[in-house]
Amino acid sequence: MNELKRLHPASMLVSFMISLRGMLVPLVVSFFLGTSATGFQFQYIFYGLLIFSFLSGVLDWITFRYRLSEHELYVQRGILIRKKRYIQKHRVQSIDVTAGIFQRLFGLVKVKIETAGGGAEPEVELLAITKREAQFLREQLLEKRQLLETEWLDDSDEDEKEKVASTIPLFTLGKTRLWIAAITSSGIGLTLSAIGALYSQLQQFIPDTVYEQTFGWFTASSVWLVVIVAFTLTVIAWVLSILATMSKYWNHQVQAAKQGRELIITRGLLETRQLTLQTKRVTAVRLVSNLFRQPFGYTSVYVESKGGGSSDEQLSTVLFPLVRKSEVNGLLAKCLPEYQLEDQSIIPIPKRALFRFLIRTVSLPVIVTALLFTFTDYGWIGIVLILLAVWLGYSQYKVAGYFYREDTLVFRYRQLSQVHVIVPKQKIQMFEVATSVFQQRLRLCSPLVSVQSSIVGKTFSVRDLDRKDGNRLLAWFSIEQPSVSFSDRTPERATD
Repeated sequence: MNELKRLHPASMLVSFMISLRGMLVPLVVSFFLGTSATGFQFQYIFYGLLIFSFLSGVLDWITFRYRLSEHELYVQRGILIRKKRYIQKHRVQSIDVTAGIFQRLFGLVKVKIETAGGGAEPEVELLAITKREAQFLREQLLEKRQLLETEWLDDSDEDEKEKVASTIPLFTLGKTRLWIAAITSSGIGLTLSAIGALYSQLQQFIPDTVYEQTFGWFTASSVWLVVIVAFTLTVIAWVLSILATMSKYWNHQVQAAKQGRELIITRGLLETRQLTLQTKRVTAVRLVSNLFRQPFGYTSVYVESKGGGSSDEQLSTVLFPLVRKSEVNGLLAKCLPEYQLEDQSIIPIPKRALFRFLIRTVSLPVIVTALLFTFTDYGWIGIVLILLAVWLGYSQYKVAGYFYREDTLVFRYRQLSQVHVIVPKQKIQMFEVATSVFQQRLRLCSPLVSVQSSIVGKTFSVRDLDRKDGNRLLAWFSIEQPSVSFSDRTPERATD
């Protein structure tokens, strides 16, 4: 494969549709605004955006070329400024194959190729190519000799399907658990944020009179009416979150390939996604139990890896969207044996740290309550907030702790969700133990570990451990086994 190749011609239309989706709000608004008082017709903006989006897709298809040679992938693009990029095969960390709504209309897929230190965006994105071409690129760039997933193959590829049969199924998210995952998802916060972002875009097009009347109606309404409206919006956001979660994790499957050296993650309803994750590039495992799932013993399992993370998953990769905590060790034993933990006993933080946890969570609610009592008749709302903050602070204190053995470190902490972080010693890039002015008096410290992740790395920390525990952890990580103490505020560091 030495000749320069173009993307599939349908990529022009796919690019056009994706651009339209991104400009949906201004397009709709400009179309319905009509004519201004000065005679300007806003429909011209609508037509201009359509033409710009289409020409952008055409020009991108014309200028985009790629070529795969024995040792590297070459990509060139650009009209006024020609950009050329060479990616050596050994630098490729992950290849993400997805099929969104627009690609599926033409039987195509999108391929994202990521490398170490590739930045916030994928190193290369092939917007629309055939399934067979995507499979060939994945095999060559990851030096594979077998096809990994049958859904990307045509019915006629019987020989290749027999090769795929050698993959080992490890996990399938059933429909019942998919419903539970959707109902208990914490994505409602993201949905409300998206609604707020949409409102901020529409606000500039809303006439001032309408905006003032709406705001005046809210200020003149009773607090219960405002609560009812807020509750209704929350329910709507919850329903949207359920639909989004079900669409995202529909038919979520994890398979092992290449004698367990690779994990194949497939999922998606509207946008089908297939990610090949090399187990040797995994640097940490996180167990996340939000407030809705924890009482029922459910958790989600994330992996940090050198490539493969996504922005909608905190730059990580969801390995198991929903499993029982009792099942985690068994599943990790199958796919990531070095991350399984048995008979662990979390070492808690000292009792003298409780005050610091309460101060951190209660300070802001106390200020809000003071303002409510001073300027409104709804100070009782602040009292409720304080009680919730006290509960959260105490819960964070009770959860926080650590555990380690010869080759593995475990941190447990809570923000809103309870988090277990499992990090092998050899995957830690930097270990730091810091003691602030306020921690010194209480003989406390805060250890932090950093690992490589998809973009800039991830750092995990447990606050307010006993200083002796911090010394013990630092000595555990250090090759020279030093004798350390925290007599000043300068953080102690050790790097691998």
